[in-house]
Amino acid sequence: MPAIRTPGGKLTRISAADVVRGPIKSKTIFPVLLLNILSQGPDHGYGLMQRIERLTGDMLPVNTNTIYPLLRRLEERGFVKGSWDHPSKRARRVYEITESGRERLALIKGNMLPYLEMIVDAIVKLKAELYPEGTVQAARGVR
Repeated sequence: MPAIRTPGGKLTRISAADVVRGPIKSKTIFPVLLLNILSQGPDHGYGLMQRIERLTGDMLPVNTNTIYPLLRRLEERGFVKGSWDHPSKRARRVYEITESGRERLALIKGNMLPYLEMIVDAIVKLKAELYPEGTVQAARGVR
């Protein structure tokens, strides 16, 4: 079973299923998605939510109770920097990745790759089991 390093440096074993199930999701997938998206350019919270939903095909429900506290934690840890798009009034807070955030992103991506490969392999096996070669088209036609 693969292991990841916690922010404190402790090595923790975790299953592939844990990556997309329950509270682990906000500790693993959302931080890497936010940092990765912000590595492409600054964005505000709502824009980040929309991009994650598009990217995951709505498979990972995103809500303000998840994203904004996570953005605040990432900002407190120095991985992102937020600023108001209109400094004189509170309009939208725009976030950008910091150099420390880029380093953290590289570390997380390195640790996450084995999990993503396990998930892909499991889904491919499940599909092959349920829909042996040539039966997918027939199954799609069933209503």
